[in-house]
Amino acid sequence: MALFLQQVVNGLVLGGAYVLVALGLFLVFTALHIPNFAHGEMFALGAFLQYAFVVGLGLNFFLSIVLSAAGVALVGALLEVGVFRRLASRTLVAVLVGSLALSIVIQELLVLVWGKDVLAVPSPISGMMSIGAVRVTNYRVFIIAVVLAVSALVGWVVYRTNYGKQVRALAQNREVAELTGISVKTLGTLTFAFGAGVAGIAGALLAPTVAVESRMGFHPTLVGFMILVIIGGGGRMVAVVLGGFGLAVIEMMAGSYVSDTAQGVVVFALLVLFLTLRPEGAIRQRATQKVTL
Repeated sequence: MALFLQQVVNGLVLGGAYVLVALGLFLVFTALHIPNFAHGEMFALGAFLQYAFVVGLGLNFFLSIVLSAAGVALVGALLEVGVFRRLASRTLVAVLVGSLALSIVIQELLVLVWGKDVLAVPSPISGMMSIGAVRVTNYRVFIIAVVLAVSALVGWVVYRTNYGKQVRALAQNREVAELTGISVKTLGTLTFAFGAGVAGIAGALLAPTVAVESRMGFHPTLVGFMILVIIGGGGRMVAVVLGGFGLAVIEMMAGSYVSDTAQGVVVFALLVLFLTLRPEGAIRQRATQKVTL
């Protein structure tokens, strides 16, 4: 039982990366209908910037998270204007291939700037707490709390602000949104920056718990797309959050009770099984509804 609870806690920490990466993907995909496979590199860039600010420049760790997120958001906005805005007018295949190519380009740029060696970022919070038989570091508790707070903030922005209202209108119908006076291009840039910034927070926040290297964003991105596929077109943000934590816990359980190799295999085998049984996703989209955000 102690091992089970310990893996649940470990899964919640790992799920933090999945949740924040998936939230950015969810925003961009549902609002702009762009499957951005380079989104994971925003997660990696956040971690590298955190390393540069904390280790390279000696800045405060928490201030560095803000700076890293802002830097990644800026890169996301530039990518939308320079790359994805042009790709969006092409076929879906062109978007997929273009975003995959961009992913590789960013990875190589990260290697060019920071090298191939794995980097480490020191944790700003030391100590460990015990909850019954479960032991967890204070920083991991901090990660879970921040992920929940950021998720709630993203939900508030999308469902309670004028910006969110415009994003939901864009997700429903782009043409109607334009007719109502919404600047779709500006909104697209802001949404890309917002999604990238959230991924940047994830990378910076989790940098002390992972090996910082150029390909670290691949797996969270794959899981993020898996969450989008599972919840289906009618999914909402709360399903993204629950899906991220849930898949991470399943991964940790598979790694603990089966084998390290099974850690990734079990999750994706479940995806194949799920799609076979329910290809429309967990939440069925109503016929009259194009996309629900």
